Amino acid sequence: MTQEGKDSLAALIKKSLQDKTKTSPTDPLINEQVEDSKADRELKKSYANWFIIILIGQLIVMNAAFFCVGFGWLSFDEWSLNLYMGGTLAEVFGVILVITKNLFPTRPSSK
Repeated sequence: MTQEGKDSLAALIKKSLQDKTKTSPTDPLINEQVEDSKADRELKKSYANWFIIILIGQLIVMNAAFFCVGFGWLSFDEWSLNLYMGGTLAEVFGVILVITKNLFPTRPSSK
């Protein structure tokens, strides 16, 4: 290979590397879709964090009621306590299921 060929090849490689480091202009619609996806992801993360905080609080209250009944500080009918405990656990599992199905869909969304 001649020196001229080597120089042109080196210049071509250098230009190619420089092009990869620069951000190339893209279609504005694609930029909007990317920004929409980022905002959607942040909103999902925020909702998931708040739901988890609420669920933790709800489980703490449920366990406190359970221990208070156990120590005799509170008294409820057996069926109402069972209904409360079962309903609270069903709600917690339902909300967790909805959160995980929304955050980790089984198929790609059609946006």
